[in-house]
Amino acid sequence: MTHPLLRRLAHLLPPIQRLSQSRDAALRERDAALEHMRRLVDQQAAEHAALLAASRAEGERAADARMERTLSMVRAEYTVLPRFGFHQPLDYDEASLPPRFDPPVMREGEPLPLPAPADRFGYPADDTAYLHMGGLDAAIVRDAIARHLGAPRDLALLDFGCSSGRVLRHFEAERSGQGWRLHGVDIQARPIEWLRLHFPESYTVTTGTVQPHLPFEDNSLDVIYGFSVFTHIKYLWDMWLLELRRVLKPGGLLVQTIHTENAWAYYHRQRNEEWVRRAHSPRMLESPTMEPDWFHHGDIAVSQAFWKAEVARRNWARYLEVLELLPPQHALSFQDVMICRKPAR
Repeated sequence: MTHPLLRRLAHLLPPIQRLSQSRDAALRERDAALEHMRRLVDQQAAEHAALLAASRAEGERAADARMERTLSMVRAEYTVLPRFGFHQPLDYDEASLPPRFDPPVMREGEPLPLPAPADRFGYPADDTAYLHMGGLDAAIVRDAIARHLGAPRDLALLDFGCSSGRVLRHFEAERSGQGWRLHGVDIQARPIEWLRLHFPESYTVTTGTVQPHLPFEDNSLDVIYGFSVFTHIKYLWDMWLLELRRVLKPGGLLVQTIHTENAWAYYHRQRNEEWVRRAHSPRMLESPTMEPDWFHHGDIAVSQAFWKAEVARRNWARYLEVLELLPPQHALSFQDVMICRKPAR
């Protein structure tokens, strides 16, 4: 007869075997899971290393590209004459010759020739549009003179950033009929050479520099105006204001356009245009409203300067008496107009 204890142990063997098998299966599943996790970790580590290497290589390529752009700029700026310290020369050759211009455009009823479209420096190639736009800007200056100086004769006017005479030409009637003395200065030598060839000798035109210096005596000018000049002065704008104040007569007028919130909004609306993206910061184009008090962007070749209107008024008032800060004055403009006066004392 089988012992009762042996019979009980015989009954327990199958459950014990099943428990052992279940344990072994669980251990195998655990080991398989651990192996799978190790493979995932190794795979992720390899992918991370590959991404890091690719990112490092891309960063090195971008750094190389930036360095090459910088070197190209340095080569361009410091070959013979640097644009940063001097004017933009006619050429970078050791031997310079007079530039070649397309024939000027003669329009019936116009006392002065128009530059050929290639010499209008970005302004309309259409003759009627070119004359119309210049006339609208000249009217801004003429209206400011009427409001703040009355109707004086024998005024001395300076077009600060005159290019090839787009606005200056529209004061020919005052020059010939009222004795106004007209001057123009620009950092680009080519348009000044064009003016010397095609405008009357009584127009005093000269090539200037980006350094704050003008070839005029103290207290010698009644009016200085400029369109799209302070909109591009990133460096030394305050010293330029002091230099302009120096050559203005006491009580003389300064009329200059500036970029404010209005221009910021305009450029944002045009942000997908190639000519806008080429010249402006992506940071500016991404925001529809101007948040900082001022934002200047660019380098020694091309700069864009923006001010909040009230910040510009406050800053300019340190150097001149601010008479008006006007919003854009015609449909073809997106720049505000700052009108200041040199104090009489």
